[in-house]
Amino acid sequence: MEVYLEDLALERENIDKLHEVVVEVLEGIIIKAAECGADGISFAEDWGIQDRTLISPDMFKDIFLPHHKRLFKAARQRGLSVEMHSCGYNWAILPYLVEAGVSAFQFDQPTLYGMEKLAEFLQKNKVVLKSPVDVQKVLPTGDKKLIQDNARAMGRLFGGTKGGFIAQNYGDLHGIGVKPEWNMWAYEAFMEFCK
Repeated sequence: MEVYLEDLALERENIDKLHEVVVEVLEGIIIKAAECGADGISFAEDWGIQDRTLISPDMFKDIFLPHHKRLFKAARQRGLSVEMHSCGYNWAILPYLVEAGVSAFQFDQPTLYGMEKLAEFLQKNKVVLKSPVDVQKVLPTGDKKLIQDNARAMGRLFGGTKGGFIAQNYGDLHGIGVKPEWNMWAYEAFMEFCK
């Protein structure tokens, strides 16, 4: 990855050629998914670390945004919703991804953004959040009250008609030191919004 990140600055012509090949392959996948009756397409790209994006917002806008617009347009024109997963703190590029056509963000660490601020941004742009309770700061604590309070806050902040919220399980509870019981506490609190 280090070489690739260096090449973004040092080998732009070759990077552009590589990206064109990748985008063409992904467009083919999008078209096939739509032909098969899919409702949406999900992109998993980890753009951030704990406190910033891996590249500058300007570099993202210059190099990557045109490709995202092209891919998301191909999906949306075929009636597919667009979900984007990204770990880390990506605040600086969220507006670009919304501009490109994201329907939903899948984040595992929503507290990194400040949940109130993130909810306001997503609702303003009518974008859904798909997320478990924060997998770094909340779920691994094993604190039932904290986990359930956080789950309730997520339902309250992100749910509703302006954006939306999809409660999600984290796929590797064992890997982050979480007992299944702790995860169920979050689900119990999420389910309160179904009543």
